[in-house]
Amino acid sequence: MASLDHGSAPPTIADLGTSVGERKRYYTLDAMRGFAAICVVATHFQERYAPSAYLAVDFFFVLSGFIIADIYGKRLSRGLFFQSFMMARIKRLYPLYLIGILVGLLQIMLLTSWGLRDQTLIDLLASTVANTFFLPSPMYFLQAKPMQGMFPINGPAWSMFWELLVNIVFALWLFRLSVRALCGVVLVSAAFLAFVGLKYGLLNIGWEWPSAVGGLPRVMFSFTAGVVISRFFGGTPAWRKGWIAMAPCLLLMICIAAPVPAVLRPYYDLMFAMALAPLIVMLGLFLEMPARAQALATWVGYISYPVYILHRGIIGVFKPVAGSLGLNGPLAFFVLLGAVLCFAYVTARLVDRTMAMRARRVRSYRGEKIFD
Repeated sequence: MASLDHGSAPPTIADLGTSVGERKRYYTLDAMRGFAAICVVATHFQERYAPSAYLAVDFFFVLSGFIIADIYGKRLSRGLFFQSFMMARIKRLYPLYLIGILVGLLQIMLLTSWGLRDQTLIDLLASTVANTFFLPSPMYFLQAKPMQGMFPINGPAWSMFWELLVNIVFALWLFRLSVRALCGVVLVSAAFLAFVGLKYGLLNIGWEWPSAVGGLPRVMFSFTAGVVISRFFGGTPAWRKGWIAMAPCLLLMICIAAPVPAVLRPYYDLMFAMALAPLIVMLGLFLEMPARAQALATWVGYISYPVYILHRGIIGVFKPVAGSLGLNGPLAFFVLLGAVLCFAYVTARLVDRTMAMRARRVRSYRGEKIFD
């Protein structure tokens, strides 16, 4: 198995609550993305806790395609400028992304001071600058033993690179296509995805330079499949509301936590990415959470992106500290999970309040200028 410096990029904090369709919120999708983010934390803590959790990225790309098409598809068709679309995406993503880079950098500095890591200063500086601007580190090509991954400062950030890239493709091209043309893109992407999946023997690819070629078909297939789902089912009322909506949540967690024999791994991964992930997203549309569970589902969805983008640096520091205290196994994981959830929630709330205050100041300033 390749290194676990991988992650999955859920849609941004508020995306699922701003649908332009008939439905104002998709609570089951909220719950699913939160549960999937927790599985990613589990696999980064101990791979055996969720050995297939890297497949969460394929689910998240499908979900992202659905949500982005649902929110922005009609707006782009009505004349929303490309620059405005990309600025909206970066404003959603970047504050927590930057904090994730800072947390990751602090983790590396601490581990280095403890003698648990060793990398050159030029590697650290160049990687930090590149990763800060959503760009992969070039040091793989410049040093004999560089830090691992395209985003070594904060491993899960690799999928943000592909997320923004496919957002650009969507805003420039995909949103204009008919359903038939979109299905053509899905089929071509599926062929390339099958090729790279069989070539590498799994879909834990796209996060490091040696397998970077696999990132493009991976995101193009899943994201475009989500756009197709949006065209067919976006805004559709739920077929059934109740606790039955927990079924797709459980199905998702079982699929991305399941141990799989190595000989079956490429086929399992391709089956999940090509069939199960789109199916689970559609089930999340058709089966809605009961009213009693909606507040919890909303909260779990709210923290999914902060948990995803912030957890890796926390784990890097937590594991040696917990080991020195004799804390290990499932108990250590639950302590870690509690710390990650609290840190992610508090950080997200502070970011939200800061952004809201800044927006109010801008509106106030503009009003004063207009009044004058």
